[in-house]
Amino acid sequence: MKWALRVFAFLDLVSFILMFGEGTVQIQSFFLSESFTINEIFSRFLYLLLWLSLLCSSIFLAIPKKAGIIIYYFQVLPRIMFLVFSVGFISYISHYVALQNLEQIFFSFFIFIEMLRLYFSYQIKKELF
Repeated sequence: MKWALRVFAFLDLVSFILMFGEGTVQIQSFFLSESFTINEIFSRFLYLLLWLSLLCSSIFLAIPKKAGIIIYYFQVLPRIMFLVFSVGFISYISHYVALQNLEQIFFSFFIFIEMLRLYFSYQIKKELF
């Protein structure tokens, strides 16, 4: 089961790397003298927490530690809110394949895979920790 945690760690690291550009833009936006509504501040702060927690969970899952699974449990809702899925990098296929409704198919697939990961994380936590 430790190999599964390491695969999850790799997927989190890939997600962190793919979100790097947007994450740095979000950090820079806090230091600009723009005025934000409370909703914008909250959503940007939540996005930054998700982005940084991806790095933390990838480190703790690679070790493997129980903290990595707990961090993942806290990430589930923001992942769905911001569409940051574990296998979201597969969506780059849509740049090369021209099919109708490919995004809808991917979205359903990604939600299913994310729920599978949640189930397997729970099973691994029960077994190892």
